[in-house]
Amino acid sequence: MRKPLFRFENPIRLDTQTKIGCLRGVDLYIHWTVFAVIALILAGVARRPLLSVVGLTAYLSVLLIHETGHLIAAQRKGCEVISIQLYPFFGFTRFGTPWSRFDHCVIAWAGVIAQAVVAIPILVTVELFGYSRFEAVNMLIAILCYYSIFVAFFNLLPIAPLDGSVAWGIIPAWFAERRLRRPR
Repeated sequence: MRKPLFRFENPIRLDTQTKIGCLRGVDLYIHWTVFAVIALILAGVARRPLLSVVGLTAYLSVLLIHETGHLIAAQRKGCEVISIQLYPFFGFTRFGTPWSRFDHCVIAWAGVIAQAVVAIPILVTVELFGYSRFEAVNMLIAILCYYSIFVAFFNLLPIAPLDGSVAWGIIPAWFAERRLRRPR
């Protein structure tokens, strides 16, 4: 019998790192500050509750999509993935040491690629057909497309602890791997 893609923790116990479920067999944690931000946003939803909930869901989805990209790449590269941790403005996918520098670079790029897989089709659709007449849909477009692209570019800055500090090493790592595999 196949494991479910996502499983919610039952019951959810609040802690500094609250386990809310499992994603592809990996524990998913949310830091208490995320719940504080959610509470602050939901405290002011009296005027537009649907937009607030849609915006929150889309925002957290951007973080989760990015970290899921790392998760999938790490698992495909044979790394044990320990956990995914979400914070208000970033996330961490904790995994074992990759086999090579190239594998580590691929895992670093995977978060941005996962965001692009979601954002680019939305961007193309908006460019071809324009925005929707529904505010909630437009909010999804704004967050899952434009905000996600901004976050992806920001995350590619070559500054630790951002992914760009590892990801841009993919070109020299690729050449190094090719040299090692070349017949002598």
